Amino acid sequence: MNRCSPPTKAGRRSRCWPTASYSDDGKTLTIAIRQGLKFHSGAELSSADVVASLERFRESAGIGAAFKNIVTAITAPDTNTVVLELATASPIVPGLLAGAQAVIMSSASLEGASPTEATRGLDCTGPYVLSEYRPDQGAVLTRWDDYQSVSAPTSAFSGAKHAYADVINLRLMPEASVRRDSLITGEIDIAMELPTDFYDALQNDPNTEAVVVPNNQSLAVVLNTKDGVMADVNLRRAIYYALEMEPIMLASVGNPDFYTLDPSWIPDNNSFWYTTAGVPEGFGTPNPDKVKQYLAASNYNGEPIRWLVASEQYQKHFLPAITASQQLEEYGINVEIVESPMANYIQARADAAQMDAFSSFLPTYVDPTSIAFLNATYPGFWTDPEKMELMDKLASTIDADERKALFEKVHALAYDQFPWIKYGTESNMYGIRAGVGNPARVPSRGYDLYNVAPPAQN
Repeated sequence: MNRCSPPTKAGRRSRCWPTASYSDDGKTLTIAIRQGLKFHSGAELSSADVVASLERFRESAGIGAAFKNIVTAITAPDTNTVVLELATASPIVPGLLAGAQAVIMSSASLEGASPTEATRGLDCTGPYVLSEYRPDQGAVLTRWDDYQSVSAPTSAFSGAKHAYADVINLRLMPEASVRRDSLITGEIDIAMELPTDFYDALQNDPNTEAVVVPNNQSLAVVLNTKDGVMADVNLRRAIYYALEMEPIMLASVGNPDFYTLDPSWIPDNNSFWYTTAGVPEGFGTPNPDKVKQYLAASNYNGEPIRWLVASEQYQKHFLPAITASQQLEEYGINVEIVESPMANYIQARADAAQMDAFSSFLPTYVDPTSIAFLNATYPGFWTDPEKMELMDKLASTIDADERKALFEKVHALAYDQFPWIKYGTESNMYGIRAGVGNPARVPSRGYDLYNVAPPAQN
């Protein structure tokens, strides 16, 4: 499927690629799928597969929920056409479909599969086949010779995809030092998610390079606005004004050159959506007077705040949480850090009765309606009526400047009610062996390893 733009004004036809078009009222999007494509299983792709995949996407968490809110029906009038019926004219559908979460799989592989769990029979049309999967160890991807790429220029997850490597061996190495050492010795070619403490070691080794991706994501804590002690907005405000962001970011990132104390919920300052609307004066600096004011207005009586962290995310979850808890303790705000494996962490944070706060991070999304934190069903459960109304308008407004103004109101509301608290924006750092070609150097590239070339063999 190709991307197409929505109508510029309600009632006008959109400017689209030939394969997709909106109706005059902007409430129907008709997509002609590419013909002759095959899945890894050998089955030919049809509109039934697209419908099954997008129905699964609608029922998934996060961005899928945004898709469900705007798309009321998905039908296939023939084997080569898919029709999306929208609740209202909306500009957000192409961006939602362009994300990796809206991947198209064969309907046969999805039969009986849960939309909220990984499918067991992965059957796609991409440049690599999942040839081996070992739980808690890794996976092996093998180049698929029958892959048919689009001809459009490569652009992050869209456009042409190049399978430069014969095999991509994905290995799970939880310890960052093991990833670093394996890279330096040549055991691996790419080491993802490395602490910035390793920067000098990689740059000083002639066979490795530290790749820094600036403005990668926000580090944050999400607060339970639905139940428990954190449902008290005055306590959330007191916590915000009690925190000093510099030590928190320094504890997590380790080097001031690799983070900024930037308050925008869109961490990429080159994004159209970047804004500081509503941010209180003095972001990053505690305000003891306001802490006392809001604590006095709250119902907080020293109860422990259950703060969830995933044990695999020591740098981004645990270290910010422990630093913040020490700062909060000075004001009599007690934190109980609950550390668990990622699977348990995800399960617990989804239950409002099991948590009060959890460590998290937020990248730049293609559209604010895709921001998981703003989804009312996302853990944190921010369902403020004003926010819900603004998000509905944001999803149905066509004019870009009007949409930016609406998002700025949501941004300001978040800095009044604090359903989450941002510490700052971090750069991402990973390492590569000399000779690795076309590595990702911007946030939008993500993990598109199909466009990365391995080092030449000696």
